Amino acid sequence: MTEVRTPQPRGVHTAVLRHAEAAPAALALVHGDQRVDYRTLTEASATLAGRLVGWGVKPGDIVPLLVPRGAHLVAVQLAVLMSGAAYATLDPRWPASRIEAILSQLDDPVVLGLPGGEPLGVTRTIAPEPLADLARAGAEDRFEPVSVELDDPAMVFFTSGSTGVPKGVLTPHRAVTRMFGPGGLDGFGPGRIAAQVAPAAWDMYAFELWGQLTAGGAVVVVDDNHLMPGRLRALVADDHVDTMWLTTSLFNLIVDEDLDAFEGLETLYVGGEKQSPRHVRMFLERFPGLPLWNGFGPAENCMLTSVHRMVPADTDIPSGIPVGVPVPGTTVVLLREDGSPAAPGERGEIVTFGPGVALGYLRNELLTRERFPELEVAGEKRRAYRTGDLGLFDDRGILHYHGRGDRQVKLSGNRIELGDIEAAAAATPGIRTCAAVARTDEGGTVDHIALVYTLVEGHSPTPREVRRHLATLLPAYAVPTRFEPMDELPRRENGKVDLTALERRPV
Repeated sequence: MTEVRTPQPRGVHTAVLRHAEAAPAALALVHGDQRVDYRTLTEASATLAGRLVGWGVKPGDIVPLLVPRGAHLVAVQLAVLMSGAAYATLDPRWPASRIEAILSQLDDPVVLGLPGGEPLGVTRTIAPEPLADLARAGAEDRFEPVSVELDDPAMVFFTSGSTGVPKGVLTPHRAVTRMFGPGGLDGFGPGRIAAQVAPAAWDMYAFELWGQLTAGGAVVVVDDNHLMPGRLRALVADDHVDTMWLTTSLFNLIVDEDLDAFEGLETLYVGGEKQSPRHVRMFLERFPGLPLWNGFGPAENCMLTSVHRMVPADTDIPSGIPVGVPVPGTTVVLLREDGSPAAPGERGEIVTFGPGVALGYLRNELLTRERFPELEVAGEKRRAYRTGDLGLFDDRGILHYHGRGDRQVKLSGNRIELGDIEAAAAATPGIRTCAAVARTDEGGTVDHIALVYTLVEGHSPTPREVRRHLATLLPAYAVPTRFEPMDELPRRENGKVDLTALERRPV
């Protein structure tokens, strides 16, 4: 068991307001030509919060938002929090059926959108006025933000459900603010500027946005759906961005295409997928002094569970680059199948405790009881989240990730972890990104394992050469029998590889 102390958790809007009082003229948001200070942001949000309350929004409500990413969305989100409610940001570009499936889980909510968005279920619209105008409009009759408890819901993140119905993760205020402030994560606080790149419906959006705004830093909102090297260069040069979060796949792409694009950053977090030792090695050779953090964690333990500052020696670890130590305020325990603690060096299920643990799944008590049980830690019963991920602690207390329990498959009587195949393939010369896919027959039995991959420009190893290299790293039964090069791997909206699409891909 490993634990790190936490900065004092606070209400999200309480923390933002505190910085607005201490440094009202400090930069909070940049979006296109807009530069918004803390006073303007909080006063504009207070105006919007007054409107929300007038429309019937009350503490404890969940307010779905169908508003595109931008400064206006940030003000609306902060307004919802000021009203004592929680928000659920939905992407207006999602299929109507997905939006309907989410709205059906809520009790006749006020659904906010832009004018013209009513067919998506929007019940109230807020035109995207300049935040300075909104701030002035509420100057004479200032709305008093509602006080909240740390356990009150702040936001809901909808993740893919195994039944096809999106699962809503209820995230409290404490989970969002536990990592930021004095003694918190590197790269957040006064004088620091982060890029907001993640999709607004994803929990890492909260990492980028509220991580800075609750700590006194600033955020540059990026409209681009896919960040390319040239845009990264401009963010650093023109907007002075110094802190970033990138999905592993996007990090790998930029390393391959334009490694120098990272020049000028001061802190970089990478995660969401297993790290590629080759790409990490290339980055560290070029930027030995730039902190490169491996970030790991599910939405149910908000944003991040552990971090690890990567060093060159990590790229030689056979099992892959470690995911490190728990973030502030988080406890991690590894449990065997029988529920007993795993010994150092022994694999177990990663189970988390602490203020980052979500309140549960919206309208799903059965799954909430299953995944968020009360477990005993150090003689005390505490609420936990069972991640379904596998890991082990080495003799230094560093956590190593070993894939998903549910990505273990049996083929010809042999148990195979697909993550192990991906780690071996990532170390194969010429391979840029990859995914191991278990293909099944009509009866659902695993028929074979395929390796789907993209190549580094200028490299063209044949499937036979890839197979030969994997045979030096994996037992014979774990070497894939099909090799399928692609120009690009399909991705979900959060930037991760779409494994479902690869499993269904015709061959």
